[in-house]
Order: sequence, then C-alpha cells, then structure tokens
Amino acid sequence: MKRLWTTTITLLAVSVFVTFEVDAAEADKPNIIVIMADDLGYGDVGCYGCSDIKTPNMDQLAKEGVRCTDGYAAFPVCSPSRAAILTGRYPARFGPTYEDYFGGGALELDPQKHPTIGQMMKDAGYRTACFGKWNVSNANRRRANDFGFDTWVGLHLNHNYYTHKLERTGEHDLYKDGKPFDRDGVWSDTIFADEAISFIKAESEKPFFIYLPFQAPHSPFQDPDVPLDPPGAKKRPTLIKMIERLDLEIGRVLKAIDDQKIAENTLVIMTSDNGGVQDVARNLPLSGAKQMLQEGGIRVPLILRWPGVLPAGKEFSAPVNAMDLTATVAAAGGAKPRPDTPFDGVDLLPALTGKAELQADRPLFFRRRKVSVRQNQNVIRQSAVRQAEWKYLRTYNIRGNDKFTAALYNLNDDIAEEKNLAASHPEKLQALSDLLDQWEMEMSKTAIPFVAAPREKK
Repeated sequence: MKRLWTTTITLLAVSVFVTFEVDAAEADKPNIIVIMADDLGYGDVGCYGCSDIKTPNMDQLAKEGVRCTDGYAAFPVCSPSRAAILTGRYPARFGPTYEDYFGGGALELDPQKHPTIGQMMKDAGYRTACFGKWNVSNANRRRANDFGFDTWVGLHLNHNYYTHKLERTGEHDLYKDGKPFDRDGVWSDTIFADEAISFIKAESEKPFFIYLPFQAPHSPFQDPDVPLDPPGAKKRPTLIKMIERLDLEIGRVLKAIDDQKIAENTLVIMTSDNGGVQDVARNLPLSGAKQMLQEGGIRVPLILRWPGVLPAGKEFSAPVNAMDLTATVAAAGGAKPRPDTPFDGVDLLPALTGKAELQADRPLFFRRRKVSVRQNQNVIRQSAVRQAEWKYLRTYNIRGNDKFTAALYNLNDDIAEEKNLAASHPEKLQALSDLLDQWEMEMSKTAIPFVAAPREKK
C-alpha cells in the first residue's frame, strides 16, 4: 500500500497536517477479506478431517493461521446467517420474519435500520467491495452498494452457475452495481474471484475491505469441469468437484495477495454461512445438517490468517460465532457500530493472539423459525444455547402450540450429540433453559407484525 510522507518543515498548513494524519492512519490499517462459502459442511474440508475432497488452499490457510474447531454460523439457513455477519447482530433482533429464509415473509435488510460492516468500514476510510451472493434484499433486489459497498458484482438468489439465470423463473440474476451484467458461460465463482483479484490489484492509498461470498457449493449441482453442464441431482461426486473448484478460486485470490506482496498486512477470514446439505455433504463428526440447530447445521469451518499478527498453525477451541467475526473486522479496521445497533459479538484478536481469554461462560444463542406466508405460519422450530462445553437444545411442535422437547449435551464428550443428559443433569438443564428464556425475551421486546414484504413498483 502507498504511504504519504511529509517533510520536517515546521510551518505546515493545518489542512496538510490533517491530511497526513488521515492518510498515514489509513496506510497502517490492514486490508481485510471475508470469504464465505455457501453450504460448506464442517467435515468437507481437508483440515477438518475430509478424506475424499482435496482442499489444498483452505488447508494451507489453516497452516498459516488459526483454525477454529468450534466456530459457528449465526443461523442454519443462508439469508439470516448473512444478515448476522453483515450487521454483527442476531437476526432475531430484526423481527421474527428475519429468522427464516428471506422470502415472501421477510421485510429484508434496510440500510438505515440495519447498518452493515460495509458502511462502517467505508466510514473508517476503506475501499469496500462485495463480490458474490448478496441474498439479504430479495424482495426488492436492493443492491449491495446501498449498504456501503463501493463496488458489487454478484447475485441475489441461487442461479445457474453458467447461464446466471434463476432455474425456476429464468430471471437473469447477475449484476454489477445493480445493473444487469454477464459473462455468459463463465462459472459464477470464477467471475467473483476475477473481480476480487482486480480490486486487490487496483492502485490506491486506501486499504481495502472485500466481502467475498461465493455461491459454491450451494445448488444447483453442476459440474465445474464440464462447460455449460446443466443442473443435476444432488450427488456427492458433483459436490466434491464444486468444493474443489471453490478451493481453487480461493487459492487464486490468495495468490493475488501474495503477488501484490501485501499478505503480511492482510487479514483473511474464511467460513461458511451454515452447515452442509443433508445426505450429500459431510458434516461429520457432527450430527444434523443445514436447516437444523444440531451442530451439523451451525458449526462450520472457520479460519483466520494474518501473518505476523495471528500465530501460524494454531487450533482455537473456544466457541466463537459469526458476529464475533464482524466485531473482529471492525476492530482491526478501526470501525465502530452505531450506538443504537451495537455488535452481539466480540473482537477475537486478543484471544487469538494469546493476550486475553474469551469469557469462559459466554453463551451463544440460536433460534430457527418456520415462516410461511401462504400458511400464515410464523413459529419457532428450534432454539438453542451453547455455554462452555454445554449445549441446550429445544425442538418445538410447530403445529401452533408451545410444546417442545429439551435435550442437553456435553459437546466436549459428545460432539455428535448422541447422549441426552437432560435427566441426569437437571440443574444444568434448568440453568440453560432459563438463560435461553432470558435471551428470547430480550429478542422479543419489540413485536413486529407478521406481514409479507411489500414489493416496490417497477
């Protein structure tokens, strides 16, 4: 990154002095890239125990940085999970319709009500960009640029990787700063990696913040090695190729950082929006999958690399979540949330560098709703809290009553959640139940009516 320097002349104009202070501060800030996979299973990466998928670039990232063993997405479904990492806040704070896929029941993110890390980093002096799946403004197709990103090339929903059209409607779904854009026949994630590489190589005196949410390995299932391969059935051999292509694109972006000789001053974070899809993904040794609050739905690969700042090859086992990543990015870049929308996460850098420890009994909360406009349904499906090694999980009867079954697990001894300890540890069960009730009460302080999202007139 370029730096601006002054001479030793003492009679400098005040305006010049101020400019120097700002530019020097920006020059010392790290570049930051947040890479998000879509539906990448906990056990579908080599450094997390996968044997049938080759992920050399993600594995190398872990060797050069910190691999979190207990890293959590905020949600087991994509839209709320992405909203959480963008805002640093629990999706439940936005109202009940935000706790399901952002379809007809969600009011979608509003840049005034839900300030994002993109806007915060821009305000802190960063060049900001989003390349990939946006998926938090589906009703009105609001562009990422409205949320503080200087540049956006990406999609709203999940489109055909080659034609960039929605499978059900045929709608074109690839945009550049809100306008239709296309590179017909080019694998979508290749386009996003290309755009990120160009952004990294662009000359600027400002540091950059890139949010890089790839589409892979989310459906449609298509072979990245077969040009214009049509969508097919969900089969593991195809998933394997999609994850290996994802790893290749991540490697290309990391190489661009190396080529620019800025790796030492770049924080890279890699994670997934939720767990892998049931039956085809490998979430082992966890139970459950995407859509569920069992570990397989919410515990995800999570790696952080910042050479010279974070230790290399470290394994970090304390529970952390997506909102912690938002707080960490903000702290590294000198950005701050609005006072009325504080982060629900904490800066991880002190803990990852060994300068401090995370609060041992810090709870992480989860809630999953079922929202259906057609059925006029908006009910809690599952809720959970993890505190230290303990996890309390509620599974509700979603037929309209408040009945639920409760389970208690010691994840240190039972990572697969096979032994329900509710009967043998009633005091711990009650304590975590009370803790979850308190959190749900806090989340529900403002009741928001269940209404379908209004669509803007075109």
